[in-house]
Order: sequence, then C-alpha cells, then structure tokens
Amino acid sequence: MKNRLNIVEILLQAIYSSGGVQKYLDTEDIAQKAYQISPNSLCWKKYSDQIDLNKVKINLYQASKKKLVFGNERKGWMLTSKGLETTENSRKKNSNGFQLRSLKKDIINQDIEISRISKNQIFLNFQKEKLKPSFRQMESIFRIDSYTTPENRKIRIRKVINLCRKDPEISNFLKKNIKILKQNKRG
Repeated sequence: MKNRLNIVEILLQAIYSSGGVQKYLDTEDIAQKAYQISPNSLCWKKYSDQIDLNKVKINLYQASKKKLVFGNERKGWMLTSKGLETTENSRKKNSNGFQLRSLKKDIINQDIEISRISKNQIFLNFQKEKLKPSFRQMESIFRIDSYTTPENRKIRIRKVINLCRKDPEISNFLKKNIKILKQNKRG
C-alpha cells in the first residue's frame, strides 16, 4: 500500500470533510478543500498557487465511474457508500498533516438517524421476526412519500444509507430492503 494519497482519494477526503455525506457539494468548494489537503497535487505546473479545476473535474468524473461519488458538474457531488469506505481506508495515508474529521453536523445527524431507525417498529419486526417491510413501510423508514420528487428521493435514500453506515444491523437492513423501493410497488 502506498503511503501517499492519490488525487481521487484527496477529492474524496475533501468531499467527506466538507459535508458530502449528506448533501451535494459544488466542484469549486471541493477543489478549495482538496487544495488545502494537498496543494501540490491539484495545482498548475507553471502557476503553483492556482488550482487546476480541470484536473479536479476529470478526477471527480473518474470517481463517479468507479461509483465512489454520485452527481455531476451541474448538481454537485456526494459520496456513495463505496466512496465512504474508500475515504475511511485512506485515513491512514500521509496527507500533509491534514486531519480527516467528520463534521459535527454529520455526527449529530448520524446519531439521530440511527436512533430513529433502531426504535422504529418496522426495523424491530424485521430484526426479531424477519418480517419483510412493505413499500410504504420502507418509504417511512427513508421519510419519503409519493410527493417526494425523484431527485429528492435519491438524495434522501443516499443520505440515510450514508448516515446509518456505522450501525451494521441497520445498514444491513437498509441494503437488504432498498430493492423494495426500486420495485415501486405500493402495499
């Protein structure tokens, strides 16, 4: 294992430390944070004090192809579960003394979501009696309904999955039953 972060890992850490676990972030915001993490990796050759935004964009699209981030230039970028895992695995690598930390907001929302779902009767029934939840029950777990736009639906699902990643039982429950929402059947 190399001891240096590659550009994609730098960008993933920038997204993580800027709140990209819960929301889409603009490319320029990611570039600024990534430049703080590793100035030499994202600058122009001739003007080393300038961020090479093209390099940032290309590597964000590479990360997108590898399913590490979700989004695009227009709506912004958000970490996927795979991206979160990669970010956590790259913590040990040298990054110019940059300390990768979760945002306080992410930690608070993570605790809230885990607490909410762990007390939910749907989750408890699945855990104790192995009862498979219905479409509407899964919508209530993710706090979405028929009025939620398709884009907001994706954001909310991704956000809940990312926030509950630390609890293996809830994470497993969400991953096993997410296909119920994709089948789009009301019960």
